[in-house]
Amino acid sequence: MANFPHAGLRGFSEKPQDITNFPQSIVSRNPQCRGESAISPMKALLLTALCCLPLQAAQPPAADREAILAMAGTYHIDFRFQETVAIDPEYDLVTKPYTEEALEVVKVVENTPERIALQHLLVVEGKEGKPMVIKHWAQIWTWQDTHILDYSGEEELHEWDVLTLSAEEAAGTWSQLVTQIDDSPRYEGFGKWTHARGESSWESSPTRRPLPRREYTVRDDYDYLLGTNRHTLTKDGWVHFQDNRKVVDRGGEDARVLCFEAGLNTYTRRDSELTAVAEAWWEKHGDFWDGVRAFWTESGERAPTFFAYTESKNGETLGKLISRLEKDHSSPESTTAALAPFIIAK
Repeated sequence: MANFPHAGLRGFSEKPQDITNFPQSIVSRNPQCRGESAISPMKALLLTALCCLPLQAAQPPAADREAILAMAGTYHIDFRFQETVAIDPEYDLVTKPYTEEALEVVKVVENTPERIALQHLLVVEGKEGKPMVIKHWAQIWTWQDTHILDYSGEEELHEWDVLTLSAEEAAGTWSQLVTQIDDSPRYEGFGKWTHARGESSWESSPTRRPLPRREYTVRDDYDYLLGTNRHTLTKDGWVHFQDNRKVVDRGGEDARVLCFEAGLNTYTRRDSELTAVAEAWWEKHGDFWDGVRAFWTESGERAPTFFAYTESKNGETLGKLISRLEKDHSSPESTTAALAPFIIAK
């Protein structure tokens, strides 16, 4: 598989992220920084110190945190994915869109000044018509993250390259780590929230991600998505746009794009008695899943240049192990000890 450093990934984007600009207001207001000497030595020393403060010293803007937290709630969700443009001359577009709808509760499960985690819980009809909760994906937001996972696996190989951002690149940005239903990583991107003209939106850098669940069991003609996310708040909820390229990258040949795909996931706020069902489920299972999420997050953050895990160890699959640990109400320490052997070190 071709290696795409994060600078190269931005080259795929139609609207590259401007992540390297550093405000010049301090420098422009500081004569000492401009080589002038119209101020006292003491003032010059203080202003020089201010100029040299780490770019990551700033606290996250309140508007950013409020926008992320505003995505929590109970929603009717509509998923729609549509291939839009064929790039490969021999590729025929899939003309039928993929659509789904459901009721989902998005719950704040971690909230610190520099990290917010939102857990999605589907509420569906179960046996005998009774509501049943399915733990869905999570989105983990981290302020000025310098450690980004970029998918580099293939088929059943779960691997990510670690992109290390400079302080300048990470300044003012939030990373969004999207997880699988077992809280293992799926993909990650980073970008800035903007709040202007009545609109609050966040747009990510393009990064690689594995085939989506809707396709990995039915297609093998491409190897990964190169995707960009945009989250925008609306008057009655929020929307999640995805701008995807389906990329063939195999056999040592140059990577090539099959087609573009547009995704539009609409979250419309609802009042529902089923919210209580999801809340009760999380009250019972949340402590366990907090431990699982912490294990995966910390494991990814510790990886210096590469992160990977295996689906099976000692004759037991990862899925079966997690189900057993959940049933046994495993403590965070026991969960970490049980999951650690699945991490691949290189």
